[in-house]
Amino acid sequence: MDDPDLDDVLKNLFQLKGIGPLLRQRWPWRLLHLAGLAVLLLMAAYGWHHHAVPGVKVKDPLMYTNLATSLFWVVWIMGVVFFALIGGRLWCTVCPLGWFTGLFTRIGLKRPLPRWLDNHVTVTLTLVALQLGVYFFAIHRYPDYTARLLGLMLLLAIGCGLLFRRRAFCSLFCPAGAVFGLYARLAPLSLRVRDDDVCAGCSGKECVSGAPFWSRFSLGSAIFFWKKERPDCPVGLAHDELGQNPTCSLCLHCAQNCPYDNLDWGTRPWLSELFGARLKRSETFFFLVLLGMLTANFSKVYVDLRERILWLPDQTAQLLGWGGGGYSLLAALWVTLGLPLLIMLPGLLLQQLLRLKREVMSDPTLAPAPPDSVDCGESLGARLGRLALPCVPMILAAHLVLAVVKLNAKLGYLPFAFRDPTGVKSYLAMNIMKTVPSPGVLIPLDILKWLVLGLLILGYVVSLRAASRLAAGVAAAERTPLLFASWLTVTLPALLYGATVIRWLFIR
Repeated sequence: MDDPDLDDVLKNLFQLKGIGPLLRQRWPWRLLHLAGLAVLLLMAAYGWHHHAVPGVKVKDPLMYTNLATSLFWVVWIMGVVFFALIGGRLWCTVCPLGWFTGLFTRIGLKRPLPRWLDNHVTVTLTLVALQLGVYFFAIHRYPDYTARLLGLMLLLAIGCGLLFRRRAFCSLFCPAGAVFGLYARLAPLSLRVRDDDVCAGCSGKECVSGAPFWSRFSLGSAIFFWKKERPDCPVGLAHDELGQNPTCSLCLHCAQNCPYDNLDWGTRPWLSELFGARLKRSETFFFLVLLGMLTANFSKVYVDLRERILWLPDQTAQLLGWGGGGYSLLAALWVTLGLPLLIMLPGLLLQQLLRLKREVMSDPTLAPAPPDSVDCGESLGARLGRLALPCVPMILAAHLVLAVVKLNAKLGYLPFAFRDPTGVKSYLAMNIMKTVPSPGVLIPLDILKWLVLGLLILGYVVSLRAASRLAAGVAAAERTPLLFASWLTVTLPALLYGATVIRWLFIR
């Protein structure tokens, strides 16, 4: 039998010699989960009692030298964006918190998640809460605050596992998973059914049902049976929904459970799921918050733009006589809710303007009577969802730019964090005794500026193409309004990000 060629292997990683069978086993993934959990506990341990350096007046001396802050806020927060670009929700496959939740689900109450919680609202509010923590307490700058955040995440994972079925923590309190769900629409890696007819003829649906099974053990004349339960789909997908990247968490339970070996995990065309109708209403809410946070982070290096973005909360705080805490609250709410709606508003208005119908008549008194009921079209949430979907490549490009810049500037501190996990000795050596030079950038700025500009241009071009494809799929009367509104909605953040990069890296 001929060996499969490279294209066939890439389309189904389960065919890889040596590695493919391991991917279907549970124990390699459990080892990765345990390793991830050990790293998480180490970060919490080395950050727990470290807030500052005694005798040093700098407010946040351990921000990059401590293992907790360096590994979590620099390497993980920024690095997982590259996971999403290639593998969509690939990180969810090895995430220790999702696995940890699943362990406690086995002994918990197994209550179904209420329908009013089965959406993106709670996870969006979690993202807003994290932003408030950054504004009020600068949790990203201090190892002890970071350690407490990690501890809180573990407690929430345990609580959700004891209370609800499946991995409720992931859908309720993990903004990273929601981000991966957005970006997974572009990723070239997916899990999918090989032959739909095989699934149609399967009565047990063991892949997603979690049906129990019996193992038979015998030793001589002694025979006994052991009953076990298969792990079901943690996000509740039906067999015909497998492969929907925005929802599938790539736990691989279905591939491990399927008795017919009817699932492939491999490559597919880029942007395969970007041309759907629109984002769901609650996912649009999450998208808006993410859009606002990315835009605010971009503006940090462009002082004039940042002052304009935060002008309204600043003036409101002064008018109300609120101090720093009041301003931080207004700024966080404005960045996560007001600013993204302001960015989307011109596209909404243009769409409505282009939908206006003009009729020429000689006598307005002869105009036909208006109908008893007026079709107002889609709701505001639905229209926002349509305009948001083609923006996803642009937002991913902006996220990648932030990740590249951050990793380029701060990844050099990671070896010091491994050698001195507390970060105290490294900070003293670099900044007080001057015996060790501070790490520099990995990529020269003259190369970096063209790299990040190219990422933004590529994201913009892909978003324009996505807008054209999405508009082609609607009714003819709505095609032109949606097309131009989508183009405008994509262009506004692209201009903001492009102007920031040019002002920051090209005009120095």
